[in-house]
Formats: sequence, C-alpha cells, structure tokens
Amino acid sequence: MSKKKGEEMTRESINGIFDGMTEILLKKNKDYKGASFDLGMNGNMVHIWDKTSRLRNMVENRLKGEEPNFESIQDTLKDIIGYAVIGLHILEEEEREEQEKE
Repeated sequence: MSKKKGEEMTRESINGIFDGMTEILLKKNKDYKGASFDLGMNGNMVHIWDKTSRLRNMVENRLKGEEPNFESIQDTLKDIIGYAVIGLHILEEEEREEQEKE
C-alpha cells in the first residue's frame, strides 16, 4: 500500500533536512560578513524573492528536461530556508531595538 502525500514527513525526516543547515548558515554568514543583515527585512525579502524566482525557473526547466548549470534545486531550497532564518533573526533584533526605545 502506498503512502499518502505528506505521510513520509516525520520528525526524523525533518531533522535530516535540518542537519547541517546550522553549519551552512554560520559558514555563509562568515563568508558574507553578515551582509545578509545589512538591509534589514527589505533586503531579506529581496533575497527570498530572488531565490523563489530561481526555484520557479528551475522547476519549470526540470519539467522540460533541462538541468541547472550550477546550484541544484536542493541548494536553492536550502538557501530559502537560510534566508528565512536570517529574516527571523532580523525581526528579533528589530523587536529588541524597539523595546530598548520604550
């Protein structure tokens, strides 16, 4: 009997996806010297928009049998996760700054 869509998503499968994400984020942040934080949420939104557009093109190309030249779909999805984490950090910092003003 085949599984319904989504049944393969378990705590273990989710943890497997997140394994290594911390190291990737820390290494990229070091390489970029925190540049992903420089423009706040507006900059974060642009990064996510760019990666989402790239993902769309890659999926559409895959349906036509074309493979990407550089980063894989998996790499792009990990980048989207990374920018989401950065966005959460930016929001936390903005909230902390607002509370300090009060």
